[in-house]
Amino acid sequence: MLTRFRFVALLALLIMISTSATLLAAELVPGGDFENVKNGEDLRKDSKGLDWYESRKDTEEGRNLLKLSTKKIKGNKTKKAMIKGHPDFNTYLTFRLAEAQTMALTASYDILVKEILPDDNRSAFLFLGGVKDKKGGPNSTGRERFVLMGFENAEEPGKLNLFAREGSGKWAERTLVAEGLDANKWYTIKVEANIPEGYYSVTVVGVVDGFELESFYTKGKTPSKISHISFASWNDGAGTFYVDNVSVIDN
Repeated sequence: MLTRFRFVALLALLIMISTSATLLAAELVPGGDFENVKNGEDLRKDSKGLDWYESRKDTEEGRNLLKLSTKKIKGNKTKKAMIKGHPDFNTYLTFRLAEAQTMALTASYDILVKEILPDDNRSAFLFLGGVKDKKGGPNSTGRERFVLMGFENAEEPGKLNLFAREGSGKWAERTLVAEGLDANKWYTIKVEANIPEGYYSVTVVGVVDGFELESFYTKGKTPSKISHISFASWNDGAGTFYVDNVSVIDN
């Protein structure tokens, strides 16, 4: 029989366990649903704190290709970020994590890719990394990136492949993570990174589970910490896409 004393003790234990779990799994990207962003200008502005901003600063035209969408997009009625691809500009959506991570983290996000321009056939990039060279903003060069993933057009019209760059190989050596995804459809992607070991796994919910990959690196050295998450369209890898519900958890 559960006495009142035992019930209170059990309740206190459950609260302690719940609190400990919360502390152990801290959210590093507060505001990942974009609901607190006022408009596109607010989204692009760097307030030097825990906020989204356009980090590449590749001309005013390039910065303005990062927009806040309030339209209903394939069932998503909430606010979301949009990058409109252009073959002349680089555009980055970046968040500096609440605390840089050196051990492990889990990132997740919703993404809908509207179009990948065929010229270079790569875009809608995700980067987990940081700042090394102080040029071009976070995740702008290879040596800053631990995770490098993107989308390409598949052979079948209207279909996409999710790929990753592993190690320091050439573009032709990129690894296909998920094939035959639909353009103009929302997908939830989860990335679990083991930073000291230099690898991570990718799950595309409902498509592929726990696809393991080697981290990206240059000159034989993988980044030792992750301090920023970025989404991007390049001038040599242009595409239009939407991002929502971004989360990075400290494991």
